[in-house]
Amino acid sequence: MIRLFLDNRTAVLLLLPFIIGLYVIGTVFSVDQEHLQRANGMFFYPTETGGFWTYFIQSFLILSNAVLLNAVFNSHEFLDKNTYIISLIYVVMTPMFVPLNQFSPVLFAHFFMIATLSVIFHLKQNTDGKMTVFNAGVLISFAIIALPYLLILIPFILIMNVIIRPFLWRELFLCLAGMSIPLIYYFSYLFLFDQFQFHWSFPNWSFHQYSKAWNEYPMAILFFILLLISLFSLGARMLKSSLRLKKQIQMLGLLFTALIFIGSLDFYLSGTLTYLSLAIIPLSYFLTYAFLSKRSGILANIFFYLTALYSFVKFFISFT
Repeated sequence: MIRLFLDNRTAVLLLLPFIIGLYVIGTVFSVDQEHLQRANGMFFYPTETGGFWTYFIQSFLILSNAVLLNAVFNSHEFLDKNTYIISLIYVVMTPMFVPLNQFSPVLFAHFFMIATLSVIFHLKQNTDGKMTVFNAGVLISFAIIALPYLLILIPFILIMNVIIRPFLWRELFLCLAGMSIPLIYYFSYLFLFDQFQFHWSFPNWSFHQYSKAWNEYPMAILFFILLLISLFSLGARMLKSSLRLKKQIQMLGLLFTALIFIGSLDFYLSGTLTYLSLAIIPLSYFLTYAFLSKRSGILANIFFYLTALYSFVKFFISFT
């Protein structure tokens, strides 16, 4: 299957709904497991309905995010040919981290994070970037509304804007202005309609109960194994890459570092992988180079198939 998605065949995208459908079936018939979704978003709770529309919306968001993420990869020439393996990586790994039977803001944060990357990658050395950085600020602000701890990303987004082009104070303030606009409008709406209240609280600053998170540990282990394989092959790839590709990888690496930090801290505190799921976005790009590497290609294939197997089998394993 990996070889099929590595080729330049757009038709393979038609397989994605069937793959997502398998995860929906697995979720429907899974053993009951406790979902520890502590990161509820700034203004709303996740709802555990398990109804048709919950499965449909979550599945549609995963499919849309996978296609958009793949389109960004192909549009900005990360490879010299189009490939669709990114969409497969995203579709296989995301249901491990984000339950399909629970509507939550996580996948919306994924969407706006991918859209932010798409905008930032349009920055160029010698062209006006004011509109681009403003749009990037607006998009990342929506992701922050969905997952408040992403406020930590603000300085990282500002640094990403100047990796490709020179630092300009005007663009810095435009990016910050873009970030503030959605929040100002939303707070104004809540104030005018007397709904100015938060449905979100700070975490309990203590280690999570490991007995309730046994099902999360294999996911985290497989994730970090794929990360190590990806970084090994990425280093060799960077030696013969163009200057622009190197800068794009640096931008992804900076974002990835921040997401790994947030996700690992959140896992330590709560035992959930909600925030770590965002790291799938840059990881899918890095892992693509591992599949194409002669040295690490076989190892990447083996552990990705193990990840795909566990992502489905876990529905039928009781850890409590």
